[in-house]
Amino acid sequence: MSGRLLAKAALLLTVVTGFTAVAQDQGRTDNPSAVNVTANKDATELRRVVPRNLRVLFITDKGCEKCDAELKRLRQPDGEFESMRAIGWKIGETPDNHIQIVDRAEVPEFAELLNDRELPSVICVENGEVLRYFKHGCTTPLDAWTFGWLMKGLNERPKPAVPEKIEVETTGHYPLRGNHWSVDGDFDPSHAKVVAHLRNEFHSPQLMTEWKIDEWSVEELRSLHDELHERYGGGVVSTGVGQPAQQTGVGQFGAGRKF
Repeated sequence: MSGRLLAKAALLLTVVTGFTAVAQDQGRTDNPSAVNVTANKDATELRRVVPRNLRVLFITDKGCEKCDAELKRLRQPDGEFESMRAIGWKIGETPDNHIQIVDRAEVPEFAELLNDRELPSVICVENGEVLRYFKHGCTTPLDAWTFGWLMKGLNERPKPAVPEKIEVETTGHYPLRGNHWSVDGDFDPSHAKVVAHLRNEFHSPQLMTEWKIDEWSVEELRSLHDELHERYGGGVVSTGVGQPAQQTGVGQFGAGRKF
């Protein structure tokens, strides 16, 4: 009697174990990594298909050489796209990007808009409506600043510095020039310093007796100083500008004094 019970118990255990194994097999996969890949891929696809309401469309066309050339320029190393990605822009072919690169066949809703436009066409859309567009041929380049304006509607491009007219004082006693020599190593000397320098032992003999250099402007004094250095390159002793020169030394008139 106990033998029969043991046999039945063993048989029942075998059946239950076999059923459990089959159940486990049905819930198991022979390639767990493939399931993970599929799950990850599904999650990626789910993320990709959620479009960004506000984005820039870079619309191209198959066989459009200008489109290819423009994309090549934007994608080049250290180019616009690379610098924009570095500050957080997302650029790609899916609608979750800030800039979506798309073929015109994929945006039939803008077919009428694209009929008379040169490709590539760059437009900013929000909820299917065109907000702004880039016009080819204008003086504004298609760069990070332009993409920023398309996205935000704000022109954040740095304004170039406006050159200011340089005015210098003159009394009409001596013609002005630029690229001045230093005055004892000073490239921005005062009026008093230039006058004192011109009256030193090296320059004083070169001055015309009728010159009242105290009344001249700094620029006139410095222009005269430049001429003395360049006309009498080694240093001179003379009774006036233009007179034959006698060499007195090189140190005070060396080329290192030239700015």
